[in-house]
Amino acid sequence: MTDRILRRLDIEPEQFRALLRTSLRIDFRTGLFATRRKSNKRRFPGLWQIAVFYGFLGLMLSFIILTAGNIFFSGTVVMSVVMIAVASSILVEFQSVVIAPEDYHMLAHRPVSSRTYFASRLANMLVYVGVIAAAVGAVPVAVFMFVDGFRPVLAVMATAGIAVSAVFTAMGIVFLYVNMLRWVHPHRLRRAFSYLQLVLSFMLYGSGILFSSMFNAGVVSNVQLTHETWMLALPPTWFSSLMCLLEGGHIWFDFASVLVGFAITGILLAYAYATMSLEYAGMIARLSESGERRGTGRPTRVVSLPMFTRNEARAAALLVRNQFKHDQKFRMSVLAIVPLTILYLIAGLSGGDGMADPFVNPALHVEQTNLLYFAMAFFPVLLLASLGRSDSWQASWIFHATPSDKGRIVLAVKDVLVVFFILPYVLALGVLFLFYFESLQHVVLHVFILSMLSHLILQTLVMIYPHLPFSRPVRKGERTAHIFIGIIIAAIVMTVIINILAYLIYPSAVATGITLLALAAMTLVFERVAAERVRRKTRLLQFGH
Repeated sequence: MTDRILRRLDIEPEQFRALLRTSLRIDFRTGLFATRRKSNKRRFPGLWQIAVFYGFLGLMLSFIILTAGNIFFSGTVVMSVVMIAVASSILVEFQSVVIAPEDYHMLAHRPVSSRTYFASRLANMLVYVGVIAAAVGAVPVAVFMFVDGFRPVLAVMATAGIAVSAVFTAMGIVFLYVNMLRWVHPHRLRRAFSYLQLVLSFMLYGSGILFSSMFNAGVVSNVQLTHETWMLALPPTWFSSLMCLLEGGHIWFDFASVLVGFAITGILLAYAYATMSLEYAGMIARLSESGERRGTGRPTRVVSLPMFTRNEARAAALLVRNQFKHDQKFRMSVLAIVPLTILYLIAGLSGGDGMADPFVNPALHVEQTNLLYFAMAFFPVLLLASLGRSDSWQASWIFHATPSDKGRIVLAVKDVLVVFFILPYVLALGVLFLFYFESLQHVVLHVFILSMLSHLILQTLVMIYPHLPFSRPVRKGERTAHIFIGIIIAAIVMTVIINILAYLIYPSAVATGITLLALAAMTLVFERVAAERVRRKTRLLQFGH
Protein backbone atom coordinates (compact mmCIF):
# COMPACT_ATOMS: atom_id res chain seq x y z
CA MET A 1 0.00 0.00 0.00
CA THR A 2 2.73 2.42 1.02
CA ASP A 3 4.87 1.49 -1.97
CA ARG A 4 1.94 2.10 -4.28
CA ILE A 5 1.39 5.59 -2.87
CA LEU A 6 5.09 6.43 -3.14
CA ARG A 7 5.22 5.28 -6.76
CA ARG A 8 2.20 7.43 -7.59
CA LEU A 9 4.25 10.37 -6.27
CA ASP A 10 7.21 9.34 -8.47
CA ILE A 11 9.18 8.26 -5.41
CA GLU A 12 11.16 5.03 -5.59
CA PRO A 13 10.18 3.10 -2.39
CA GLU A 14 13.38 1.08 -1.99
CA GLN A 15 15.60 4.11 -2.48
CA PHE A 16 13.43 6.21 -0.17
CA ARG A 17 13.63 3.68 2.66
CA ALA A 18 17.36 3.17 2.17
CA LEU A 19 18.09 6.91 2.21
CA LEU A 20 15.86 7.55 5.23
CA ARG A 21 17.24 4.60 7.17
CA THR A 22 20.82 5.61 6.42
CA SER A 23 20.31 9.26 7.33
CA LEU A 24 18.66 8.34 10.63
CA ARG A 25 21.43 5.93 11.50
CA ILE A 26 24.08 8.50 10.68
CA ASP A 27 22.28 11.15 12.73
CA PHE A 28 21.34 9.08 15.78
CA ARG A 29 23.44 5.95 15.73
CA THR A 30 25.09 6.46 19.13
CA GLY A 31 24.43 8.34 22.31
CA LEU A 32 24.70 8.35 26.06
CA PHE A 33 21.99 5.71 26.47
CA ALA A 34 23.13 3.57 23.55
CA THR A 35 23.20 -0.14 24.17
CA ARG A 36 26.63 -1.73 24.33
CA ARG A 37 25.41 -5.15 23.28
CA LYS A 38 26.58 -6.30 19.89
CA SER A 39 23.54 -6.10 17.67
CA ASN A 40 22.79 -5.12 14.12
CA LYS A 41 19.66 -3.24 15.16
CA ARG A 42 19.97 0.40 16.18
CA ARG A 43 17.40 2.08 18.35
CA PHE A 44 18.32 5.69 17.55
CA PRO A 45 19.00 6.52 21.22
CA GLY A 46 19.83 10.13 20.37
CA LEU A 47 16.14 10.67 19.71
CA TRP A 48 15.25 9.42 23.18
CA GLN A 49 17.80 11.74 24.75
CA ILE A 50 16.25 14.70 22.94
CA ALA A 51 12.78 13.53 23.98
CA VAL A 52 13.72 13.35 27.68
CA PHE A 53 15.37 16.77 27.61
CA TYR A 54 12.48 18.57 25.93
CA GLY A 55 9.92 16.60 27.93
CA PHE A 56 10.79 18.72 30.96
CA LEU A 57 9.77 21.81 29.01
CA GLY A 58 6.37 20.21 28.43
CA LEU A 59 6.07 19.45 32.13
CA MET A 60 6.62 23.12 32.92
CA LEU A 61 3.99 24.14 30.36
CA SER A 62 1.44 21.83 31.92
CA PHE A 63 1.39 23.95 35.08
CA ILE A 64 0.57 27.01 32.98
CA ILE A 65 -2.35 25.18 31.38
CA LEU A 66 -3.67 24.07 34.76
CA THR A 67 -3.33 27.52 36.29
CA ALA A 68 -4.42 29.73 33.38
CA GLY A 69 -8.12 30.28 32.88
CA ASN A 70 -7.76 31.21 29.20
CA ILE A 71 -7.29 28.54 26.51
CA PHE A 72 -6.10 31.14 24.00
CA PHE A 73 -3.31 32.27 26.37
CA SER A 74 -2.15 28.79 27.42
CA GLY A 75 -2.36 27.50 23.84
CA THR A 76 -0.34 30.44 22.51
CA VAL A 77 2.33 29.86 25.17
CA VAL A 78 2.56 26.15 24.25
CA MET A 79 2.82 26.90 20.52
CA SER A 80 5.45 29.58 21.14
CA VAL A 81 7.66 27.26 23.18
CA VAL A 82 7.32 24.46 20.61
CA MET A 83 8.29 26.80 17.78
CA ILE A 84 11.28 28.23 19.69
CA ALA A 85 12.47 24.73 20.65
CA VAL A 86 12.22 23.48 17.06
CA ALA A 87 13.89 26.59 15.66
CA SER A 88 16.81 26.51 18.12
CA SER A 89 17.47 22.85 17.26
CA ILE A 90 17.09 23.15 13.48
CA LEU A 91 19.33 26.23 13.32
CA VAL A 92 22.23 24.28 14.82
CA GLU A 93 21.75 21.10 12.78
CA PHE A 94 20.39 22.59 9.53
CA GLN A 95 22.91 21.15 7.11
CA SER A 96 22.71 17.67 8.60
CA VAL A 97 18.95 17.54 9.15
CA VAL A 98 17.67 19.40 6.08
CA ILE A 99 20.28 19.63 3.32
CA ALA A 100 23.57 17.79 3.65
CA PRO A 101 26.13 19.07 1.07
CA GLU A 102 28.00 15.78 1.11
CA ASP A 103 24.88 14.06 -0.24
CA TYR A 104 25.67 15.46 -3.67
CA HIS A 105 29.08 13.77 -3.80
CA MET A 106 27.64 10.44 -2.66
CA LEU A 107 24.38 10.36 -4.64
CA ALA A 108 24.80 12.52 -7.75
CA HIS A 109 26.33 9.67 -9.77
CA ARG A 110 23.60 7.23 -8.67
CA PRO A 111 20.12 6.83 -10.21
CA VAL A 112 18.37 8.74 -7.42
CA SER A 113 15.76 11.24 -8.53
CA SER A 114 15.44 14.64 -6.90
CA ARG A 115 11.89 13.79 -5.82
CA THR A 116 13.07 10.66 -3.99
CA TYR A 117 15.88 12.65 -2.39
CA PHE A 118 13.44 15.38 -1.33
CA ALA A 119 11.08 12.83 0.21
CA SER A 120 13.87 11.20 2.22
CA ARG A 121 15.26 14.52 3.49
CA LEU A 122 11.77 15.75 4.38
CA ALA A 123 11.02 12.52 6.24
CA ASN A 124 14.34 12.78 8.10
CA MET A 125 13.56 16.35 9.11
CA LEU A 126 10.01 15.45 10.17
CA VAL A 127 11.35 12.67 12.41
CA TYR A 128 13.76 15.11 14.07
CA VAL A 129 11.16 17.86 14.37
CA GLY A 130 8.44 15.41 15.37
CA VAL A 131 10.43 14.07 18.32
CA ILE A 132 11.02 17.60 19.64
CA ALA A 133 7.39 18.67 19.13
CA ALA A 134 6.07 15.45 20.65
CA ALA A 135 8.40 15.72 23.63
CA VAL A 136 7.39 19.29 24.38
CA GLY A 137 3.69 18.75 23.63
CA ALA A 138 2.95 15.31 25.09
CA VAL A 139 2.20 16.41 28.65
CA PRO A 140 0.37 19.64 27.63
CA VAL A 141 -1.88 17.66 25.27
CA ALA A 142 -2.73 15.23 28.07
CA VAL A 143 -3.53 18.16 30.37
CA PHE A 144 -5.68 19.82 27.69
CA MET A 145 -7.66 16.58 27.46
CA PHE A 146 -8.66 16.69 31.12
CA VAL A 147 -8.73 20.42 31.87
CA ASP A 148 -12.29 21.54 32.66
CA GLY A 149 -13.57 17.98 32.25
CA PHE A 150 -12.87 15.25 29.70
CA ARG A 151 -12.25 17.03 26.36
CA PRO A 152 -10.60 14.67 23.84
CA VAL A 153 -11.45 16.94 20.89
CA LEU A 154 -9.47 19.76 22.49
CA ALA A 155 -6.50 17.40 22.86
CA VAL A 156 -6.78 16.46 19.16
CA MET A 157 -6.85 20.14 18.18
CA ALA A 158 -3.84 20.84 20.40
CA THR A 159 -1.94 17.93 18.82
CA ALA A 160 -2.72 19.20 15.31
CA GLY A 161 -1.68 22.75 16.26
CA ILE A 162 1.63 21.59 17.77
CA ALA A 163 2.41 19.39 14.74
CA VAL A 164 1.65 22.07 12.15
CA SER A 165 3.47 24.78 14.13
CA ALA A 166 6.59 22.59 14.22
CA VAL A 167 6.40 21.94 10.47
CA PHE A 168 5.81 25.65 9.82
CA THR A 169 8.89 26.56 11.86
CA ALA A 170 11.12 24.05 10.07
CA MET A 171 9.86 25.09 6.64
CA GLY A 172 10.26 28.75 7.58
CA ILE A 173 13.93 28.16 8.36
CA VAL A 174 14.35 26.38 5.03
CA PHE A 175 12.79 29.38 3.27
CA LEU A 176 14.98 31.82 5.20
CA TYR A 177 18.16 29.85 4.56
CA VAL A 178 17.55 29.36 0.85
CA ASN A 179 16.84 33.02 0.19
CA MET A 180 19.63 34.41 2.34
CA LEU A 181 22.09 32.05 0.68
CA ARG A 182 21.72 34.06 -2.53
CA TRP A 183 23.56 37.00 -0.95
CA VAL A 184 25.48 35.50 1.98
CA HIS A 185 28.23 32.87 1.92
CA PRO A 186 27.23 29.60 3.69
CA HIS A 187 29.97 30.01 6.31
CA ARG A 188 28.87 33.53 7.19
CA LEU A 189 25.21 32.50 7.17
CA ARG A 190 26.00 29.63 9.51
CA ARG A 191 27.63 32.07 11.91
CA ALA A 192 24.57 34.33 11.78
CA PHE A 193 22.29 31.36 12.45
CA SER A 194 24.47 30.34 15.38
CA TYR A 195 24.01 33.73 17.01
CA LEU A 196 20.29 33.57 16.28
CA GLN A 197 20.20 30.17 17.96
CA LEU A 198 21.91 31.69 21.00
CA VAL A 199 19.18 34.36 21.16
CA LEU A 200 16.47 31.70 20.92
CA SER A 201 18.14 29.71 23.69
CA PHE A 202 18.14 32.87 25.80
CA MET A 203 14.40 33.18 25.16
CA LEU A 204 13.80 29.50 25.93
CA TYR A 205 15.69 29.59 29.23
CA GLY A 206 14.25 32.98 30.09
CA SER A 207 10.69 31.76 29.61
CA GLY A 208 11.18 29.33 32.49
CA ILE A 209 12.24 32.11 34.86
CA LEU A 210 9.47 34.38 33.57
CA PHE A 211 6.78 31.75 34.09
CA SER A 212 8.16 30.87 37.54
CA SER A 213 7.95 34.53 38.54
CA MET A 214 4.40 34.70 37.19
CA PHE A 215 3.46 31.62 39.21
CA ASN A 216 4.92 33.05 42.39
CA ALA A 217 3.08 36.33 41.84
CA GLY A 218 -0.17 34.54 41.01
CA VAL A 219 -0.40 36.37 37.68
CA VAL A 220 -0.98 33.37 35.37
CA SER A 221 -4.52 32.71 36.58
CA ASN A 222 -5.50 36.32 35.91
CA VAL A 223 -4.16 36.57 32.34
CA GLN A 224 -6.92 36.95 29.75
CA LEU A 225 -5.46 37.08 26.25
CA THR A 226 -8.01 38.81 24.04
CA HIS A 227 -8.50 38.27 20.32
CA GLU A 228 -7.15 41.31 18.49
CA THR A 229 -6.82 41.81 14.74
CA TRP A 230 -3.08 42.54 14.97
CA MET A 231 -2.54 39.07 16.42
CA LEU A 232 -3.01 37.68 12.92
CA ALA A 233 0.65 38.68 12.46
CA LEU A 234 1.76 36.38 15.31
CA PRO A 235 2.40 32.79 14.09
CA PRO A 236 1.77 31.10 17.50
CA THR A 237 -1.80 32.46 17.55
CA TRP A 238 -2.49 30.87 14.15
CA PHE A 239 -2.19 27.42 15.67
CA SER A 240 -3.57 28.11 19.15
CA SER A 241 -6.72 29.45 17.43
CA LEU A 242 -7.37 25.88 16.30
CA MET A 243 -8.25 25.03 19.91
CA CYS A 244 -10.28 28.20 20.33
CA LEU A 245 -12.63 27.11 17.53
CA LEU A 246 -14.24 24.82 20.09
CA GLU A 247 -14.99 27.76 22.40
CA GLY A 248 -17.03 29.53 19.71
CA GLY A 249 -16.48 33.01 21.11
CA HIS A 250 -14.51 34.51 18.23
CA ILE A 251 -15.27 32.12 15.41
CA TRP A 252 -14.32 34.43 12.53
CA PHE A 253 -10.98 35.46 14.06
CA ASP A 254 -10.10 31.88 14.95
CA PHE A 255 -11.08 30.60 11.50
CA ALA A 256 -9.05 33.33 9.77
CA SER A 257 -6.00 32.60 11.97
CA VAL A 258 -6.15 28.87 11.28
CA LEU A 259 -6.61 29.50 7.57
CA VAL A 260 -3.60 31.84 7.46
CA GLY A 261 -1.40 29.40 9.41
CA PHE A 262 -2.24 26.33 7.36
CA ALA A 263 -2.05 28.22 4.06
CA ILE A 264 1.42 29.64 4.77
CA THR A 265 2.63 26.24 5.97
CA GLY A 266 1.40 24.69 2.72
CA ILE A 267 3.13 27.39 0.66
CA LEU A 268 6.40 26.83 2.54
CA LEU A 269 6.14 23.07 1.99
CA ALA A 270 5.65 23.65 -1.74
CA TYR A 271 8.66 25.98 -1.75
CA ALA A 272 10.77 23.38 0.03
CA TYR A 273 9.64 20.79 -2.51
CA ALA A 274 10.97 22.98 -5.30
CA THR A 275 14.23 23.65 -3.43
CA MET A 276 15.39 20.52 -1.62
CA SER A 277 17.02 18.59 -4.44
CA LEU A 278 20.35 16.99 -5.25
CA GLU A 279 21.12 19.92 -7.51
CA TYR A 280 20.63 22.33 -4.63
CA ALA A 281 22.77 20.15 -2.36
CA GLY A 282 25.45 20.34 -5.05
CA MET A 283 25.23 24.12 -5.12
CA ILE A 284 25.65 24.31 -1.33
CA ALA A 285 28.59 21.92 -1.53
CA ARG A 286 30.31 24.08 -4.15
CA LEU A 287 29.67 27.26 -2.18
CA SER A 288 30.90 25.67 1.06
CA GLU A 289 34.07 24.45 -0.62
CA SER A 290 34.79 27.88 -2.11
CA GLY A 291 36.63 30.31 0.07
CA GLU A 292 34.81 33.06 1.88
CA ARG A 293 35.89 36.53 0.90
CA ARG A 294 37.65 38.23 3.76
CA GLY A 295 39.02 41.70 4.04
CA THR A 296 42.76 42.02 4.19
CA GLY A 297 43.81 43.00 7.65
CA ARG A 298 46.79 42.85 9.91
CA PRO A 299 47.80 39.38 11.03
CA THR A 300 46.73 38.69 14.58
CA ARG A 301 49.40 37.92 17.13
CA VAL A 302 48.93 34.99 19.45
CA VAL A 303 49.31 36.06 23.06
CA SER A 304 50.75 33.12 25.01
CA LEU A 305 51.23 32.77 28.73
CA PRO A 306 54.51 31.26 29.97
CA MET A 307 52.93 27.86 30.66
CA PHE A 308 51.65 27.61 27.06
CA THR A 309 54.77 28.43 25.05
CA ARG A 310 56.26 24.97 24.44
CA ASN A 311 55.45 21.43 23.36
CA GLU A 312 51.97 19.95 23.99
CA ALA A 313 50.88 22.93 26.07
CA ARG A 314 51.40 25.36 23.19
CA ALA A 315 49.72 22.98 20.75
CA ALA A 316 46.69 22.71 23.05
CA ALA A 317 46.45 26.49 23.48
CA LEU A 318 46.64 27.10 19.73
CA LEU A 319 44.11 24.34 19.00
CA VAL A 320 41.48 25.55 21.46
CA ARG A 321 42.01 29.19 20.47
CA ASN A 322 41.60 28.53 16.76
CA GLN A 323 38.73 26.12 17.27
CA PHE A 324 36.90 28.77 19.30
CA LYS A 325 37.58 31.25 16.51
CA HIS A 326 36.48 29.09 13.56
CA ASP A 327 34.16 26.38 14.94
CA GLN A 328 30.70 27.91 15.29
CA LYS A 329 29.24 25.09 17.37
CA PHE A 330 32.09 25.15 19.86
CA ARG A 331 31.99 28.93 20.19
CA MET A 332 28.22 28.99 20.64
CA SER A 333 28.43 26.19 23.19
CA VAL A 334 30.89 28.19 25.27
CA LEU A 335 28.99 31.46 24.89
CA ALA A 336 25.75 29.73 25.94
CA ILE A 337 26.84 30.25 29.56
CA VAL A 338 26.44 34.02 29.14
CA PRO A 339 22.63 34.11 28.75
CA LEU A 340 22.26 31.52 31.50
CA THR A 341 24.33 33.62 33.90
CA ILE A 342 22.45 36.81 33.02
CA LEU A 343 19.08 35.13 33.50
CA TYR A 344 20.08 33.59 36.81
CA LEU A 345 21.43 36.93 38.00
CA ILE A 346 18.16 38.63 37.07
CA ALA A 347 16.23 35.92 38.90
CA GLY A 348 18.39 36.28 42.01
CA LEU A 349 18.30 40.07 42.07
CA SER A 350 14.62 40.40 41.14
CA GLY A 351 13.71 41.07 44.76
CA GLY A 352 15.40 44.47 44.57
CA ASP A 353 17.55 43.96 47.70
CA GLY A 354 20.82 43.37 45.86
CA MET A 355 23.12 40.44 46.64
CA ALA A 356 23.87 39.63 50.25
CA ASP A 357 27.42 39.02 51.48
CA PRO A 358 27.77 35.27 52.30
CA PHE A 359 30.13 36.11 55.19
CA VAL A 360 27.51 38.42 56.72
CA ASN A 361 24.08 37.06 55.72
CA PRO A 362 24.53 33.47 54.49
CA ALA A 363 20.82 32.55 54.39
CA LEU A 364 19.87 35.46 52.14
CA HIS A 365 22.93 34.95 49.91
CA VAL A 366 22.08 31.28 49.34
CA GLU A 367 18.48 32.16 48.55
CA GLN A 368 19.49 34.81 46.01
CA THR A 369 22.38 33.08 44.23
CA ASN A 370 21.52 29.37 44.08
CA LEU A 371 20.83 29.54 40.35
CA LEU A 372 23.99 31.56 39.74
CA TYR A 373 26.15 28.85 41.31
CA PHE A 374 24.33 26.23 39.25
CA ALA A 375 25.56 28.06 36.13
CA MET A 376 29.08 28.30 37.54
CA ALA A 377 29.26 24.57 38.30
CA PHE A 378 27.64 23.77 34.97
CA PHE A 379 30.25 25.74 32.98
CA PRO A 380 33.02 23.05 33.23
CA VAL A 381 30.45 20.42 32.20
CA LEU A 382 29.46 22.55 29.22
CA LEU A 383 33.09 23.09 28.20
CA LEU A 384 34.04 19.43 28.32
CA ALA A 385 30.83 18.29 26.57
CA SER A 386 31.58 20.73 23.74
CA LEU A 387 35.28 19.92 23.57
CA GLY A 388 35.13 16.22 22.79
CA ARG A 389 33.21 16.24 19.51
CA SER A 390 33.53 18.26 16.33
CA ASP A 391 32.44 18.24 12.70
CA SER A 392 36.16 18.34 11.85
CA TRP A 393 37.00 15.27 13.92
CA GLN A 394 38.76 13.62 10.95
CA ALA A 395 41.68 16.02 11.48
CA SER A 396 42.39 14.35 14.85
CA TRP A 397 44.57 11.79 13.05
CA ILE A 398 47.42 14.19 13.71
CA PHE A 399 47.33 13.34 17.43
CA HIS A 400 48.18 9.73 16.55
CA ALA A 401 50.69 10.50 13.80
CA THR A 402 52.95 12.95 15.61
CA PRO A 403 55.52 12.11 18.33
CA SER A 404 53.47 13.75 21.07
CA ASP A 405 52.21 12.50 24.40
CA LYS A 406 48.41 12.22 24.11
CA GLY A 407 48.04 12.28 27.88
CA ARG A 408 49.89 15.58 28.10
CA ILE A 409 47.66 17.00 25.37
CA VAL A 410 44.51 16.13 27.32
CA LEU A 411 45.92 17.63 30.53
CA ALA A 412 47.15 20.72 28.68
CA VAL A 413 43.70 21.27 27.19
CA LYS A 414 42.26 21.08 30.70
CA ASP A 415 44.71 23.80 31.80
CA VAL A 416 43.78 25.93 28.78
CA LEU A 417 40.09 25.69 29.70
CA VAL A 418 40.86 26.74 33.26
CA VAL A 419 43.08 29.71 32.34
CA PHE A 420 41.21 31.09 29.34
CA PHE A 421 37.59 30.26 30.13
CA ILE A 422 36.87 29.34 33.75
CA LEU A 423 39.13 31.88 35.48
CA PRO A 424 37.85 34.86 33.42
CA TYR A 425 34.28 33.73 34.11
CA VAL A 426 34.83 33.49 37.87
CA LEU A 427 36.74 36.80 37.90
CA ALA A 428 33.81 38.44 36.09
CA LEU A 429 31.57 37.19 38.89
CA GLY A 430 34.09 38.65 41.33
CA VAL A 431 33.73 42.08 39.73
CA LEU A 432 29.97 41.73 40.26
CA PHE A 433 30.50 40.74 43.90
CA LEU A 434 32.50 43.95 44.45
CA PHE A 435 29.31 45.97 44.09
CA TYR A 436 27.44 44.00 46.78
CA PHE A 437 29.86 42.45 49.30
CA GLU A 438 30.84 44.52 52.32
CA SER A 439 34.55 43.75 52.15
CA LEU A 440 37.15 43.31 49.41
CA GLN A 441 38.65 40.50 51.49
CA HIS A 442 35.33 38.64 51.32
CA VAL A 443 35.27 38.99 47.54
CA VAL A 444 38.85 37.71 47.16
CA LEU A 445 38.27 34.72 49.44
CA HIS A 446 34.98 33.79 47.80
CA VAL A 447 36.36 34.09 44.25
CA PHE A 448 39.45 32.06 45.17
CA ILE A 449 37.34 29.25 46.64
CA LEU A 450 34.98 29.28 43.64
CA SER A 451 37.96 29.06 41.28
CA MET A 452 39.37 26.02 43.06
CA LEU A 453 35.95 24.36 43.12
CA SER A 454 35.56 24.89 39.37
CA HIS A 455 39.04 23.47 38.80
CA LEU A 456 38.21 20.42 40.91
CA ILE A 457 35.02 19.84 38.89
CA LEU A 458 37.00 20.00 35.64
CA GLN A 459 39.69 17.67 37.02
CA THR A 460 37.00 15.14 37.97
CA LEU A 461 35.39 15.33 34.54
CA VAL A 462 38.74 14.84 32.80
CA MET A 463 39.41 11.76 34.94
CA ILE A 464 36.01 10.34 33.96
CA TYR A 465 36.17 11.31 30.26
CA PRO A 466 39.85 11.47 29.16
CA HIS A 467 39.19 12.15 25.47
CA LEU A 468 41.38 13.99 23.00
CA PRO A 469 39.97 17.39 22.00
CA PHE A 470 37.65 17.57 18.96
CA SER A 471 38.48 13.97 18.09
CA ARG A 472 35.05 12.34 17.93
CA PRO A 473 32.20 12.78 15.44
CA VAL A 474 29.14 14.76 16.44
CA ARG A 475 26.14 12.67 17.49
CA LYS A 476 22.73 14.29 17.71
CA GLY A 477 21.24 14.21 21.17
CA GLU A 478 24.39 13.11 23.00
CA ARG A 479 25.54 16.63 23.82
CA THR A 480 21.99 17.56 24.88
CA ALA A 481 21.87 14.59 27.22
CA HIS A 482 25.34 15.33 28.67
CA ILE A 483 24.35 18.93 29.33
CA PHE A 484 21.02 17.90 30.83
CA ILE A 485 22.66 15.42 33.21
CA GLY A 486 25.36 17.99 33.95
CA ILE A 487 22.71 20.52 35.00
CA ILE A 488 21.17 18.02 37.42
CA ILE A 489 24.50 17.00 38.95
CA ALA A 490 25.74 20.60 39.13
CA ALA A 491 22.51 21.66 40.84
CA ILE A 492 22.82 18.96 43.50
CA VAL A 493 26.55 19.43 44.09
CA MET A 494 26.46 23.22 44.25
CA THR A 495 23.41 23.26 46.52
CA VAL A 496 25.32 21.16 49.03
CA ILE A 497 28.63 23.03 48.66
CA ILE A 498 27.25 26.57 48.83
CA ASN A 499 25.14 25.75 51.86
CA ILE A 500 28.14 24.22 53.64
CA LEU A 501 30.34 27.21 52.77
CA ALA A 502 27.79 29.84 53.76
CA TYR A 503 26.46 28.27 56.94
CA LEU A 504 29.41 26.28 58.32
CA ILE A 505 32.66 27.59 56.83
CA TYR A 506 32.41 31.35 56.26
CA PRO A 507 31.23 32.29 59.78
CA SER A 508 34.57 31.06 61.16
CA ALA A 509 37.95 32.43 60.03
CA VAL A 510 39.66 29.22 61.17
CA ALA A 511 37.25 27.04 59.20
CA THR A 512 37.74 29.25 56.13
CA GLY A 513 41.53 28.89 56.36
CA ILE A 514 41.33 25.13 56.82
CA THR A 515 38.99 24.93 53.81
CA LEU A 516 41.45 26.84 51.64
CA LEU A 517 44.27 24.46 52.62
CA ALA A 518 42.03 21.42 52.07
CA LEU A 519 40.99 22.61 48.61
CA ALA A 520 44.60 23.30 47.67
CA ALA A 521 45.64 19.83 48.84
CA MET A 522 42.72 18.23 46.95
CA THR A 523 43.72 20.12 43.82
CA LEU A 524 47.28 18.74 43.99
CA VAL A 525 46.11 15.19 44.72
CA PHE A 526 43.48 15.29 41.98
CA GLU A 527 46.08 16.61 39.53
CA ARG A 528 48.38 13.65 40.17
CA VAL A 529 45.54 11.13 40.05
CA ALA A 530 44.12 12.70 36.90
CA ALA A 531 47.53 12.73 35.21
CA GLU A 532 48.08 9.04 35.94
CA ARG A 533 44.60 7.99 34.81
CA VAL A 534 44.69 10.14 31.68
CA ARG A 535 48.08 8.80 30.61
CA ARG A 536 46.90 5.23 31.18
CA LYS A 537 43.67 5.71 29.24
CA THR A 538 45.11 7.73 26.36
CA ARG A 539 47.61 4.96 25.54
CA LEU A 540 44.62 2.91 24.38
CA LEU A 541 43.04 5.65 22.27
CA GLN A 542 42.77 5.05 18.54
CA PHE A 543 41.72 7.27 15.67
CA GLY A 544 37.92 7.60 15.53
CA HIS A 545 37.34 6.32 19.08
